[in-house]
Amino acid sequence: MAQVEVERRRRARRRLLAALAASALGAGASRAAAQADPPPAQPVGWTFHGTVDAAYVSATGNSQITTGSLGDKLALARGNWTLRQNAAYVYGKTDGTESANQLRAGVRAEYRLTSRFSAFAGANYERNPYAGFSRRLDELFGAQWRALAAPSDSVTISVGGLYTLQSNTDGTTSDSPSGHLAMWYKHIFRPNTFFSQSVDYIPDLTQPGERRTNAESILSAPLTSLVSLRLSYLMQYNSQPPAGFRTTDRIFTSGLQVAF
Repeated sequence: MAQVEVERRRRARRRLLAALAASALGAGASRAAAQADPPPAQPVGWTFHGTVDAAYVSATGNSQITTGSLGDKLALARGNWTLRQNAAYVYGKTDGTESANQLRAGVRAEYRLTSRFSAFAGANYERNPYAGFSRRLDELFGAQWRALAAPSDSVTISVGGLYTLQSNTDGTTSDSPSGHLAMWYKHIFRPNTFFSQSVDYIPDLTQPGERRTNAESILSAPLTSLVSLRLSYLMQYNSQPPAGFRTTDRIFTSGLQVAF
């Protein structure tokens, strides 16, 4: 009888230990699940940043000038959406006569599909009578791929199409669809000090061999936490400019940029 009672107590202790172990495992699993599945984050509001720059300009090509320029780049983002705006204006006189009056402006909406892919649509406007056109509107769309996203280097490639509506200073007009291939590279030397290179290739889809190319190099270095020294070199090439105008414009700028 004594042996039976001892065995009964051993079984009771084993059942109690098993119940305590199961309870502990259940509590641990509940804590792990709570850590693995945190409550959904609250929606993030709009974020905004931008730059404004003023620069000295030396240009050769269709315009021979020494003058000044103003420009800005703004970005508004929320969730997967980013809205971008940019503008640049160059005005100058040579020997008291106007010799440059160029305006470039653009808007663009981007929607992020994944961490590396996004779709975009937008429009670019340009006026440059000293390159032979009084108005050029490019309506564009496409997709872009963030091919490289390293701490110091990044590369973005975009492909798509655009439709151009252009009015020339001689009274003629030209409307045509084009392809659009672009690449943007940025190297960061240290915080707020960087070099970037962008290239746009725009082949006319209705006139084989006709194309436009824009290439811009930028070097920026901070002077204070908000103000930077900015150097840029822009080359614009048009294989078929309006009659009497050159194919290439080059604009070098050096000035100050304010970030906010």
